[in-house]
Amino acid sequence: PHARFRSFPFPSSGACQRHRGQELGMAADGGLKLDRAKPELGGCRSWCVRLVRLLGWLSVGAAVVEALRTAYLIRLFAIETYGPVIHEFDPWFNYRAAEYLAEHGWTAFFSWFDHMAWYPLGRPVATTIYPGMQVAAVGIWRGLSALGQPWSLNDVCCYVPAWFGAAASLFTGLLAHEGMHDASGGSGSALAAAAAIMAVIPAHAKRSVGGGFDNESVAVTPMCATFYFWTRALRSPSSWPFACLAGIAFACMAASWGGYVFASNVVGVHAGLLLLMGYDATKLHRAYTAFYVTGMLCASQVPVVGWTPFKSLEQVGPLGVCAVLQIVVSLRWLRSRMSRFGSLASIYFLTAVTVAVVALLVPSGHLAPLSGRVRALFGASAMKTGNPLVDSVSEHRPSSPDAYWTYLHYAGYAALAGPVVLLARPRRPSEAALFLIVLGVTTSFSH
Repeated sequence: PHARFRSFPFPSSGACQRHRGQELGMAADGGLKLDRAKPELGGCRSWCVRLVRLLGWLSVGAAVVEALRTAYLIRLFAIETYGPVIHEFDPWFNYRAAEYLAEHGWTAFFSWFDHMAWYPLGRPVATTIYPGMQVAAVGIWRGLSALGQPWSLNDVCCYVPAWFGAAASLFTGLLAHEGMHDASGGSGSALAAAAAIMAVIPAHAKRSVGGGFDNESVAVTPMCATFYFWTRALRSPSSWPFACLAGIAFACMAASWGGYVFASNVVGVHAGLLLLMGYDATKLHRAYTAFYVTGMLCASQVPVVGWTPFKSLEQVGPLGVCAVLQIVVSLRWLRSRMSRFGSLASIYFLTAVTVAVVALLVPSGHLAPLSGRVRALFGASAMKTGNPLVDSVSEHRPSSPDAYWTYLHYAGYAALAGPVVLLARPRRPSEAALFLIVLGVTTSFSH
C-alpha cells in the first residue's frame, strides 16, 4: 500500500499532505479507524460535560423554585388560619391610605389631609408617609382587574407581603450568585442556598407575613434588587447599564421605607472602598454615576424624601463619593490631554473649589445634623435623643445578642464564615464579593 500511495500522481501539495497523514495513521494504528475515533471521543466527552452542567443548573432551578414556594406558603399561615385580615395598627392605616388612593386617585391622594389620624391635630398624609406600598397594592389590584381576575383591595393588601417576600428571596439568591460568580462551580449552590435561607429566616419572615401590610414587607424586595443590580453592573465594563436598574430599584425602596438611607450608604461605602483599593475606576465611575443619578433623581420625586439626600448629613456620603469619582476621572483626562504644569494647576483648582464649597455649606446650615435614629446607633450616651418617640422604639436601639439568635438563629453564626471564604481564594475578591463583605459588616453594626 505504501508503494501505491507514493506512485499515485497527486494533483497538489495539500492532497499530498493529506495522504501522507493517512499513511502515518495506518502505520501507527494499523488503519484509519482508531485515528478517527479520537475526535469522536473528545466530542462525546464535551457533550457529557455539557449534560452534567445542564443537569446541575436544572437542580439549582428546582431548588430555587422550591425555596420560593416555601417562602410564599409559610407567609400565608396567618391568612390560612384567620382569613385575609389586616392586622396590627400600622398596617390598618396603610390599608386605609391604599383605599383612599384607589377611590380618589393620584392627585387627591398627595393632597390629602387626614383629619381622622393623629387626632385632634390631623395628618398631612403626602408628606408624612412613604407611599410605595399603597402605589404597589393599587397597581396590582388594577392589574388583576384588567386581566379578568378581580380581587378585593383588602385581599391584595393581605397577600402583598407574601408575594414580595418570595421575590426578596429570589433577589437574595441572585446577589449570592453574583458574589460567587468568579468561583468555579460555586455560584449555583450559593444561589440555591441563599434563596432557601432568606425564604425561612425569622428576621425576614416576621416582616413579611400575610396580612402585615407594612413598609418593610414591600421595601425589602427593592432593597435586595438594588444590591443585586449594583453588583451585576460591576461584572464587566459593559455591564454598567444594570446600574440604572439598581437606581430604579433604589427609588422604589425610597418610596416605600425610610431604610433607603442604609441602602444608599452601603453602595456608597462599597464604591469608595473599591476606589481606594485600586479597582477599575472607569468601570466604577460609569456604574456609580448611573446608579446615583438615576436613583436620586427618581427618589427626590417622592414628597417625603424630596431634597433630603442632598441636605442630610447622614446621606451626603454617597454624594461625596460621586463627586470624588468625577474628580478622579476628570484628573485622569486632564493628565492625558495637558502638560504636567497644566495638570497640576487643574488639580489645585479643583481642590480649592471643593474646599470652598464645603466651607460654605457647613456653616450655612444647609447640611442637617444626624437624625435621632442614626445617633442612637453610637452607644448608650447617644441613645437619649430628646425625642420620647424615638427613644421608646426598640428598632432605634442597638440589638442585644439574644435578638440575633431569635431572628437569625444558626445563620447568624454561619455568616461569619462568609468573609473568610470570599477572602481565602487565591485571586483578589471581585467587586461583588467585596460588596457582600461590606454589606455583612455594616448590617451587623447598624443592627
